[in-house]
Amino acid sequence: MRAWSSKQALWMLALVGASFSMTGQQPTQKEKLEQRKTQLQKEIEVANSILKKTRADRTLTLTQVRALDKKVKAREELIHTVQQQINQSDSEIKRLKSEIARLEGEIKTLKEKYAGMLREAQKRGSSTNALAFVFASDNIQQALKRLYFLRQYSGFRQTQVEEIKVLQAEKAKVIQAIEEEQELKRVLLGQEVAQKQELLQEKREHELAMTKLKEKESEISTDIKKKKSELLKLEKQIQKIIQEELKRQQEEARRQAEERAKSSGSNPPTTSTSSSYGLTPEGAALAKDFASNKGKLPWPVERGIITQTFGENPVPGTSGVTIKNPGVDIGTPSKSGVRAVFNGEVSTVVRIPGANRVVLIRHGNYFTVYSNLDEVYVKTGDKVTTKQSIGRVAADPETGESTLHFELWMDTNNQDPKPWLGR
Repeated sequence: MRAWSSKQALWMLALVGASFSMTGQQPTQKEKLEQRKTQLQKEIEVANSILKKTRADRTLTLTQVRALDKKVKAREELIHTVQQQINQSDSEIKRLKSEIARLEGEIKTLKEKYAGMLREAQKRGSSTNALAFVFASDNIQQALKRLYFLRQYSGFRQTQVEEIKVLQAEKAKVIQAIEEEQELKRVLLGQEVAQKQELLQEKREHELAMTKLKEKESEISTDIKKKKSELLKLEKQIQKIIQEELKRQQEEARRQAEERAKSSGSNPPTTSTSSSYGLTPEGAALAKDFASNKGKLPWPVERGIITQTFGENPVPGTSGVTIKNPGVDIGTPSKSGVRAVFNGEVSTVVRIPGANRVVLIRHGNYFTVYSNLDEVYVKTGDKVTTKQSIGRVAADPETGESTLHFELWMDTNNQDPKPWLGR
């Protein structure tokens, strides 16, 4: 095996350091798993907070069952994430052991070479013999060459010693890394066992809750009909408000275009027959900025879990009954604050039966809707910034449940908000 010079060893260490610096800029798979595990633990905590608030109630509610269902799914994913971490830990331990074997092989080779050098040095004898070797030269040029050879040979021996020390220090670090990884695996295995025990208990609670709900299926079906009517009414009213707002923006865009044409002396723009809605330059820029943040928008509440997704949702405790959700329902601890998910302007604040207070914020031709608020801190026309507090979620007076209904629209078409929100 070819030995490295001290300069080569330093260059290699520098390259390794640079590679660690570059990879440090992006989260590793190990870090991503840990982040996801932390997020799932937070979701379970929120679900527990919701259930703790409502568990003392006399009657079981759909929100409780949905929170239980969410908690079971989060727990299952958490166990899967821990198992992925264990597998990754096994792979890391295997890699580190392979690295130990490689280092031991290199150290052995270097030691053998160094031992050979020592034997050669012993054959040559003392430093007096080395000088005699130089003085026995036929001429000055040969003497200089022999002196240069002796210095190189001595320096090479010292380099071998330094390389052995570097490899031994690297080996010690790898051994320490193996010990740390083995301890991490032990902790993860303990977490897996504990999470599986929690999951078993939660599944029992969920099955019991489903049984109780089935006993009052007719009552639930009546409530669902009422809820469907309220959601349809909310959707139509929001659509009407958005249409009026888009027309207002279109008129403002046309007015600004006419003023620019007048000031420049050109002909005023012709009236568009297109069904698309015009935007002012400011509105277009805001809409573009909003769209570029898809998948990165903050949640409208600081802590929450989605208890009902966008679109058709099966109703627990019923046989095939579904309810269409024009947005997402986010269960959250009682009295949680509501915040704007992006910069924009408050288009309207209105009270709608079945939805309490509703705030609609415009982001160009995108709109976000926040309903079921009992307190509102903004008014129509206010400019808001990302994460600015705009109100507080209402709590059900009978059950104490707090659920924010959140919608996202592009023009007059509602979108699934979940892909827009950051994880």
